[in-house]
Amino acid sequence: MIEALGGKPMVTANLSIFDSQPPAEDFRFERKYHIQDLDLHTIESWVRRSPCLFSECFPPRHINNIYFDTPSLENYHENLGGQAARTKLRLRWYGDYLNNPAKTTLEYKIKRGMVGTKDSYKLPPLCLQAGFSHDDMRTYWESCSLPSWVREDALSVVPTLGNRYRRKYFLSADGDYRITLDTDLCFLGLDRFDCQFDRIRTLDQSVVMELKYEGSIPTLDERLMNFFPFRVTRMSKYVTGIELLQG
Repeated sequence: MIEALGGKPMVTANLSIFDSQPPAEDFRFERKYHIQDLDLHTIESWVRRSPCLFSECFPPRHINNIYFDTPSLENYHENLGGQAARTKLRLRWYGDYLNNPAKTTLEYKIKRGMVGTKDSYKLPPLCLQAGFSHDDMRTYWESCSLPSWVREDALSVVPTLGNRYRRKYFLSADGDYRITLDTDLCFLGLDRFDCQFDRIRTLDQSVVMELKYEGSIPTLDERLMNFFPFRVTRMSKYVTGIELLQG
C-alpha cells in the first residue's frame, strides 16, 4: 500500500477568511454525488450521454492532499453542523504520495452556502517519508515564502488527514459545466510523532462525482439537472476520512 501511495485575510477561529467578499465570478456552484452502487464505466457513460455533451478535457491523474484543522477539529465539527460559511486549509500535489518531488499548492477552500472559491499559494515540494511529525510540518511552513498572515494561519493548525484519489475531468460542449469523477479513494491517519503512513482506510467501491459551474450562471440547465439518476449528497472527503479513521 505504501508503494501504491507513491487581499489580506483576517483570522477567525484560527483560519483566514477574506475581509471583503470575493466577487461573484470567483465563486462556483458544486453539486456532489457519492455513488456506491454503480461502477465507473457506467457512471462515465451517463456523463458522456448527457444533453450537455461532456468530453474528457484533461488526462486523468492522482490527487494528494493533507488537510489541516485545529487540535479540537473545529472544521470537522463545523462541517457536521452544516455551518454555511467556513474555510478549510489544505495542501495539494499530484503524482506519488510519498517521496514526491512535485511542487505543492496551499489552498484556502472557502465555502459560502451553495457556492465556494479558493485562494492558492504555490509552494516547494514536501517530500513525505516514514517518521514524519508535526514538527516537520512546522519546519516546512517556516521555510516557505508566504505572506506573514498565511504563515500564521498554517502554524496555528495541525495536519489531521491525508487522502489520495484518481480524478477524471470532463467539460461540456459549451464550456459552462465541468464534471470530475474521483475513484480509488484512500485516507491516511497522520500521527503527531513518527508517522509511518500505515493507518489507511479506503472506499474502493465509491465514485464521487462533482458537477461544477460558475457563480455567474444564474441557474443550472434543467436538462442536465434532471438527466442524472444519482442523488445529490453532502459528502465531504475530509469528514468521511476522519470518521473512517476514528472508527
